[in-house]
Amino acid sequence: MSKSRFLCSASAVAVAFSFAAASEALAQEPSTVQEVVVTGSFIKGTPEDAALPVDVISQEDLAKQGSPSTVELLKSLSVSSGVLGDTNQFDPRAQGSEGSGSVNLRGLGAQRTLVLINGRRMSANPFGQAGAGIVDTNIIPVGAIGRVEVLKDGAAATYGSDAIGGVVNFITRKNFNGLEANASFRAIDGSDGDYDGSVIWGWAGDNGDVLLSASYQHQSPLSTRERSWALRDYTQDPEGGWSGGSSVAPFIPIYQTATGAWAPAAAFQAQTADCSALGGVPIGGALPACNFRYTDYDNLVEKTNRFQLYGEANASLSDSIDAHFEAFYAETDVPEWHTSPSYLALQTPTVATNPTVGSLTSAVLQGFFVPSTNPGFIAYQAANPTQIPAFATGVHIPGVRYRPYAFGGNPMFSDGSSLGRRHYEAYRVSGGLKGEFSNGIGWDLALTYGQETGERTGYDTDVSRFQLALRGYGTLVTATDGGCTAAKTNNYTTGAGDASLGCYYFNPFGNSVPGSTGYSAATANNVDLVRWFFRQSGTKQTQRLFVADLVFNGETGIELPGGKVAWAAGGQFRRDGFTSSYDDLNNRAITSCVDTTVTGNIACASRNGPYFFLGVGEDADLESDVYALFTEWSVPATDSLQIQLAARYENYPTNGVGSTLNPKIALRWQLNDHFALRASAGTTFRGPPLTQLTNSNVTALSFIAGSFRAIDLFGNPDLKPEKAKTYSAGILFKGGGLKASIDYWAFDFDNPIIAEPSASIVSAMFPGGSTANCGLADYAGLQARFSFQGACSLSTIARVRTEYVNGPKVKTSGVDFMADYDFGEVLGGDLTVGGTATYTREYKIDNFVIEGVTVEEAYDAAGFLNYQLAATSLPQWKGQAYLQYNRGPHNLRLTLNYIGDYTDQRTSILTPNAVSGQVVSAGKTIDSTLTADLAYQAQLPWDTRVTLTINNLTDQDPSFARLDLNYDPFTGNPLGRTYKIAISKRF
Repeated sequence: MSKSRFLCSASAVAVAFSFAAASEALAQEPSTVQEVVVTGSFIKGTPEDAALPVDVISQEDLAKQGSPSTVELLKSLSVSSGVLGDTNQFDPRAQGSEGSGSVNLRGLGAQRTLVLINGRRMSANPFGQAGAGIVDTNIIPVGAIGRVEVLKDGAAATYGSDAIGGVVNFITRKNFNGLEANASFRAIDGSDGDYDGSVIWGWAGDNGDVLLSASYQHQSPLSTRERSWALRDYTQDPEGGWSGGSSVAPFIPIYQTATGAWAPAAAFQAQTADCSALGGVPIGGALPACNFRYTDYDNLVEKTNRFQLYGEANASLSDSIDAHFEAFYAETDVPEWHTSPSYLALQTPTVATNPTVGSLTSAVLQGFFVPSTNPGFIAYQAANPTQIPAFATGVHIPGVRYRPYAFGGNPMFSDGSSLGRRHYEAYRVSGGLKGEFSNGIGWDLALTYGQETGERTGYDTDVSRFQLALRGYGTLVTATDGGCTAAKTNNYTTGAGDASLGCYYFNPFGNSVPGSTGYSAATANNVDLVRWFFRQSGTKQTQRLFVADLVFNGETGIELPGGKVAWAAGGQFRRDGFTSSYDDLNNRAITSCVDTTVTGNIACASRNGPYFFLGVGEDADLESDVYALFTEWSVPATDSLQIQLAARYENYPTNGVGSTLNPKIALRWQLNDHFALRASAGTTFRGPPLTQLTNSNVTALSFIAGSFRAIDLFGNPDLKPEKAKTYSAGILFKGGGLKASIDYWAFDFDNPIIAEPSASIVSAMFPGGSTANCGLADYAGLQARFSFQGACSLSTIARVRTEYVNGPKVKTSGVDFMADYDFGEVLGGDLTVGGTATYTREYKIDNFVIEGVTVEEAYDAAGFLNYQLAATSLPQWKGQAYLQYNRGPHNLRLTLNYIGDYTDQRTSILTPNAVSGQVVSAGKTIDSTLTADLAYQAQLPWDTRVTLTINNLTDQDPSFARLDLNYDPFTGNPLGRTYKIAISKRF
């Protein structure tokens, strides 16, 4: 920690010095304007049409499109696929990061796209894809952004790790003078609408400038109940938010034998009457279920508030030295993240709170014990004597099919959804000096420090407290006398349900829910009892990044036919830091075991903590250093042939990761006045993120055998950098009013850092649901990855252990298209048309072998949904086209957005429906979408601009997909037709 504080302080001192020097210099003599350096090169004077494929999106372009949000912009890019950023994507790669955003160039993973502000690095999102090193694009100070540059090529030879798939560089507005205020409101059906506002002030003098901005954005919640397509019947989409684990769970009557042991009295029974009455779907079988649609309690959009402040100052300190300072602060708050009323019971009690443990669980699934004295039991037995025989002295409820609250919601929360919070706070300061020596060699020194802190909270059921409540030893959270103290004194042998002793029962049967067949005031549960066992847990994590950059550049004395050879060289030091802290209840060191909260025990074999579902974590304070040296050369071989060479060496001395050297060559050949060719080849790399080199873990969820199960994702100290060979070749045309390009690109990965695919591990262990592999020596390692509630089987899975590994080789390639045509004057105005498109030709992944078992055969992910596989959703075609007409103060723009169809390759979705018996084929193909946006902009008097936008002009629903929300959040948009008005005023 002391080193981190020193580096942070050093950065602050340096940028403060730069700011002070800049302020003093504002009154001095004027100097020349700084040269613009295009993303992808450190050599001054690099032209925008160089060998590198860079797309530039200006602030004016964005305004004419209706000023889309950062997530909307990045999601619309034809080169970006599988974007994280929507509210709840029900995918292990997105969970826990609600409220944040990302960009995913080429569909290679958001962690492989480097995001910069003004060419400098940003700290990662501490929750992004389990600490994978993803930058949170939602903290970008949108009010200050002047343009966005997208480098669609591997750039690790220039920028280092994380630039493996490309670079997105957000560049702030320059030489801005005056005051500008912006505001917008978007009307969304079923929502209170979204609105935002920003204020930008700038001053530009002869030898310096200052820019200040403040931005605020608000999103109103949009419930799934507001979109009929998001909630479908079980017969239409069994995967559409239906879980076999609910509060109306199967049970088995049990009784106590003469020896005191517990024994099953009958086969499993289902609470059929309560299930149907409450809107559930009864499913028969050896372990019956009452399917519950949990997505009724989710939002498509969560209430979100974002705030950003940005400041920048530039000044010429002398004729040869310039100073730069910038800083921003950002905050994102999701105050009420909606999720299921409660989670599934993937952990069950020990003998400390459940007397049946050890005698009954050898015959049936592990679970919970409900004694015959429980009022819910008494009422249910009286109403259903054929399900619970008279001699039964209790029932046993299997954990993997039970959750305390489902139908009717959770009474702790007004709308029934369990609520959590997501909160992010980030700041970044960067400052430096640049200049030129007397010999013409330029230099650039910069220090940057940034960090983002994320906090998330949620609720889950305390296993041991819940079991005590089932037995009548629960405590009201409002108790002032210590609760059920008498029962504790006598080791829970007497006093069950005695309110005078502070002891209460929890009724787990369907008759406790209003609307069920047997509901009454006597069977209802006390909400203060629920608060006692349904407990909040919280996590706080921080990612830190300090970067020192030193770059030299200039021209050599070598004169070629095309001009002088230019060069750049330099070094970089990076220090990454990560800290995490957990509340006592989800801290493995404090609450280690399932019964710790009752017994105080912290010594157990399975140290998964006290909760039904959520796991526990470990406090951490980690640091790692990276040292880099790089060089770049611009070789104008002839007037028509430009060659760029680059190489970068990076060393990771921490954790034994090692070092890597990566070269790159890029060519641009101007064939004639109209045609040019460009090509590049090189190697690129990405070092393992700090958080993935530890033995700690995070817990996500995955849908397995009809209900969600826990996926524990662990780090791996043996990770090595991933590497890739990259190739591109393209042709450019410019003539008349037409500009166009076609580029072929390819990436060939070795050792990609990837999380093991949980769904594939399950499928390999239990092919078709079979238990034939259980106990086989060849599958022993794979079987050890599972925690079961009972014997080895698909239905008894509680948790699956996965790790970050250097996975199988990946080879992907495709083609980018771009064209813009200016018709010139048409009907007294200017008419332009253009567009971009990307075709992903292939995304081939080799065999994935885990514990000696091939869990995934080699496959091509291009054109497929890739549900919980190594790749994300990857339509082969994605594009955007526009038609724009400008006449005087008026501008009208029509934008078409296209996503090609793709296939859900799961074989399980074509099995007969458990209720109808019919095969539901809908959703096997996720249909293509074509939506239209219309934006009208008018420049009014008094420097006022008004923009009216209709997004999704024809009000198209997102394409149906056999997923939780009945669409694919990685590609689709759930909002429908929206109307937006934006006003901008210059002062």
